[in-house]
Amino acid sequence: MHNRIKRLEELVDGASELIARLKEENEVLKGQVKLLEAARAKAASGTAAARELADFKARVRRRLERICDRIEKVNDLQPGLFEDGEE
Repeated sequence: MHNRIKRLEELVDGASELIARLKEENEVLKGQVKLLEAARAKAASGTAAARELADFKARVRRRLERICDRIEKVNDLQPGLFEDGEE
């Protein structure tokens, strides 16, 4: 029984650390979105700036997909972690 409680505590600690890391990454992504908005305002169609903007958007999209995958993985390991407790 003690081992199960200890394992649960480890899982909770791991989930807390992961959530903290995801919050940090979210702040980074918010900054990147602001940069993207600024770049979009400057970019003209068919220029190198437009291609660079498209590449940046693709990188941000891939990063967001990886973060979503990690959140889903953690949620699969600990069902109910990211769900409302009112159900």
